[in-house]
Amino acid sequence: MICLDTNAVIAAVNQRKPSMRRRLEQALVDRVTVGIPTVVLYEMRYGIRKSMRPQANTEVLANFLALDVTLWPFESEDAEEAGDIRAALERAGTPIGPYDIARINGVRPSLDSPTNRRRSSNLSRAYHL
Repeated sequence: MICLDTNAVIAAVNQRKPSMRRRLEQALVDRVTVGIPTVVLYEMRYGIRKSMRPQANTEVLANFLALDVTLWPFESEDAEEAGDIRAALERAGTPIGPYDIARINGVRPSLDSPTNRRRSSNLSRAYHL
């Protein structure tokens, strides 16, 4: 299972990091589950609306989503847990952004995957609460 954050999606679709694109393509060929939390989709759509080329970027995102990409929901239980984690991190003096915690919590079913452990320093901080 591979969970992509916003930066990884942008890097893959814009080919800023060819190695990222190749790994994503190979994962899809190998039928590995590839997905994004709905919060990442929100960030992508927000960025598109602010961009200088909204129509072209909308098409790029649509093509990406047309691949075998899973959208992982952000449910009420996820919001509750995300709030708890974010508050605990702030109390510990290591705050993170509001969407970072939503991404962390949005992939809760796969938190133990090696891919997710490598994805974010914020995720590793959340592990050590």
